[in-house]
Amino acid sequence: MRILFTVHQFFPEHFAGTEVLTLGLAKATKERGHEPFVLAAKRSMPFSEMSPYETEDYEYEGIPVRRVGRAKEGLARPYRFDYDNPRMAGMATEYARETSPDIVHAMHLQGLSAEVVPALKKLGLPVVYTATDFWSVCPVVDLMRHDGIMCRGPDIHHCPRCIMSRFQDSKAKKIMEATPDFALQTASRLSKTSFGNKVLPIRQIGEIESRPGGIRERVNLADKIIAPTRLTRELLLENGVGEGKITLSRYGIDTSNVADAPRNTNVPPPLRVGYIGTLGHHKGADILVKAFRRLPKSLDATLAIHGNPETFPRYMEDLKRLIAGDGRVRLAGTFPPAGIGAVLSNMDALVVPSRWYENTPLVVYSAFAAGTPVIATDLGGLSEVIGHDENGLLFPLEDDAELARQLRRLAEEPNLLQKLRGGIGHVKTIEENAAELEELYESLVRTDK
Repeated sequence: MRILFTVHQFFPEHFAGTEVLTLGLAKATKERGHEPFVLAAKRSMPFSEMSPYETEDYEYEGIPVRRVGRAKEGLARPYRFDYDNPRMAGMATEYARETSPDIVHAMHLQGLSAEVVPALKKLGLPVVYTATDFWSVCPVVDLMRHDGIMCRGPDIHHCPRCIMSRFQDSKAKKIMEATPDFALQTASRLSKTSFGNKVLPIRQIGEIESRPGGIRERVNLADKIIAPTRLTRELLLENGVGEGKITLSRYGIDTSNVADAPRNTNVPPPLRVGYIGTLGHHKGADILVKAFRRLPKSLDATLAIHGNPETFPRYMEDLKRLIAGDGRVRLAGTFPPAGIGAVLSNMDALVVPSRWYENTPLVVYSAFAAGTPVIATDLGGLSEVIGHDENGLLFPLEDDAELARQLRRLAEEPNLLQKLRGGIGHVKTIEENAAELEELYESLVRTDK
């Protein structure tokens, strides 16, 4: 089969979870005798050298890739482009005609537009959509509201404020914070008039309000929708996505970088704690630092924080201030994917202190594959795969005091660490994941014919 994967961004510049998963599946399907291709969006100027709708063809680790520059960046970009961008849909159609895929697997649609789904369906192609995050429900993806509250779906009273909250120090953010609810409701009504449609801020409010229905209508045209966690399935269904088409399937991971790494048999002291991930507010590395600094200096422990310090500079400055003066904490930077086994082998526990509904970060599965227990926020997604006192430990959202208590348990409770290591079960490999998808692809291709 010829398989076209779509994704919101891709290697070599972007290598977060969805990109890693997409590349892994592409390589695994190729090893099984199929021909994969990748269509990816890329942020355009001024955030990169690409112009809007400019294309770039290249090969990455043996996989043919076409990148397309996203529509012009900034607050003036129409919000309807999330679900209605005919030009991007046309470019996806063009690439599909060039590559002649038998099936399309949409790993992400941000930047490309949900309009890609009906465009490819018009070519007679079966489409699979994997909800690797909550983009199909939430305009800021993470379901974390501007006021710090976790939400379960869009609301015109909050979505515009959530979007503006991501533009720190902007005039638009300050204006939106001061805008009362009734003004947003009025703007929503005006956006449906010829007058309102001519005024950019009002038109944008209307397009934000139309986003859930626009995405739902298009994504539901997919032949199959895959949710990697029960929480994801639940939230998609609550918001009208996937009824009768959704299935639960956990991610598989590339275990080649951890399979040969030496297993950690360290018994504290010292207790070696680690963090691997984005250094941003939603990921909560600051919660971990606060918890670690609660540990008594007499307790022999170290903390290594792995992540790119340039992704969120302001957050990084705040994190450095929290760490200042504590020689036990080390900012360890990033490492190549091939090095993850060695990094995890030097951790007694990986901490995932997220503030948002994680869709099970791949690093959790990597840790388990390396035999490393995980301590994480007790939120859906994470708590589905991490059993408290079984293969890891859980603590309440934002509760650095309780996280500190769990860390002390690892250092002070006899045999706890060994028990957690022994509780780690089988981790699905990317090869097993690809074999499952191959069956799904073949069934859909047969049905489509």
